[in-house]
Amino acid sequence: MFAAVLTAFLPVLRFPFLNWDDHANIVENGLLRFDAPGLAFMLTGSKLGHWQPASLLSLALDRAVWGLNPMGFHLTSVILHAASAVLLFFLARRLNLGGKDRSEIPAVFAALFWALHPLRVESVAWVTERRDVLSGLLALCAALAHVRGLTEPAWRRRAFVLTALAMTAKVFAICLPAVWLLLDLRLAGAPRWREKLPYLPVALGVLALNLAAQAGSGASVPLAGFGVTHRLAQAFYGLAFYPWKTLFPAGLAPLYERSILLEPFPFSVAAACVSTAALLLALARRRQPGLTQAALAYLILLSPALGLFKSGRMIAADRWSYLPAIPLSLLAAAALARALDARAFRAAAAAVVLALMYSTRAQLPVWSSDEALWSRAVSASPLSSFALERLAEAEAGAGKTAEAGARLESAKALKGFVAAMAERARAGRRE
Repeated sequence: MFAAVLTAFLPVLRFPFLNWDDHANIVENGLLRFDAPGLAFMLTGSKLGHWQPASLLSLALDRAVWGLNPMGFHLTSVILHAASAVLLFFLARRLNLGGKDRSEIPAVFAALFWALHPLRVESVAWVTERRDVLSGLLALCAALAHVRGLTEPAWRRRAFVLTALAMTAKVFAICLPAVWLLLDLRLAGAPRWREKLPYLPVALGVLALNLAAQAGSGASVPLAGFGVTHRLAQAFYGLAFYPWKTLFPAGLAPLYERSILLEPFPFSVAAACVSTAALLLALARRRQPGLTQAALAYLILLSPALGLFKSGRMIAADRWSYLPAIPLSLLAAAALARALDARAFRAAAAAVVLALMYSTRAQLPVWSSDEALWSRAVSASPLSSFALERLAEAEAGAGKTAEAGARLESAKALKGFVAAMAERARAGRRE
C-alpha cells in the first residue's frame, strides 16, 4: 500500500517550487531556520495568513537537509501521504467496513481510494500544502490513539497531544474532537463528552491565532464584501462539490473562483441537493446509523472550508477535501463491500483503484510548472484576473513576452469590468 501510493506520486519529485506561495513560504523565507529568530517566527509568527508552527518546522527541517532543492521537499510530502494511507488502513480495519465479511480487503480499498484519488494531487504536489499531508498524518495517528484510548486510558493523553499537534499543522484540524465523539458513538456506543472538554481551549486558541493571522495579512473577507447570503450559498456549494468530485473527478483545477457574474444556478442546485440529502439522512438515521455518522464526520471536517469565515477568492479547492474525504472513502468502501459478494467486490475495487491511479497520474502535470498551473487555472476560471496575471508572470519568465503582454491587457480589462459592475451594484443599492 505504501509502495503503491509512493509510486503513483513519484513524478512530483521532478517538480519545481511554484509561483503560488512557494517562494514566499520557502524560497524567500529566510526565517526557516533553527536559530532563535527562526524558531520565534515559526512558533509564534504567521505567513500569508496562517499560523502553522508544526508545518513550518517540517519545512525548516527539509531546508536544513536539502537546501533549496525542491525534490527533497516533495519527497517528504509524498512519504507523509503514503504513511497516512497505511494509517487509514488500520483505522478502516478497526471500523469493520465489510460487515460480516471480516477480510481486510474493504480496509485496503478505503485507504487506496482516499490516497490515490486525484483530489489528493494538490495537497501532495504543492509544497506549500505541507500543512495538509502533515496534519493528515497527525490526525490519523490521533484517531488510532483515540480508538485505543477507548479501552486503554493511557492512550487518551497521547490522542490529546497528537490532536493538538495536528491543529498546529493546519487549523482545519480543530474539528477533530467532534469527530472523536462520533468514533465514541461508533465503537463504544455513546459519545464521551467529558473527555473532550480539554480539547476545547486548545481548539479555540488555535482558531484565534489563525483568525488574527488572517486579519493581519488582509486575507479575511468582511461581511460587507461577502454577505451572509453569499456565504451560505458557498457553504451549500462546497458540501455538494466534494462528494460530486469524489465520484466524478473530472475538470479538477487549482483555482475555483466564483464568477464575477455571480450566476445563481449552480449554487441553487447545490442547495437543493444538500437539503434533499440531509432530509434522506434524517429519515434513515435509525436504519443506517453508519451512513449518518459518516455524513456528520464529513460535515464536521469540511466546516472550516465552507466559507462561513471567508478568506481569499476561492469557493472550493481540491486541497480542502484532504481530511473530509476520509469518511467519504470509508463510506464508499463499506457500501461497495456490502453490495457485492467477495469476488465481485475485489474485482470492482481493483478496477476503481487502477482508474484512480490513472486519473492521478493524468492530474499531476498540472502542478509540474508555473505555466502549466496557471494555464489550467485560467481554463477553469476564465474570468479570474488573478489567474490571468499569474499566467502572464509565468509566460514572461519563460520568455513569452508577447503572450504575457496580451494576458496582462486581458486582466486589466477584466478588472475594469469588475469595477464597473461593483459600482453599478452599489448604485442599485442606493436607489
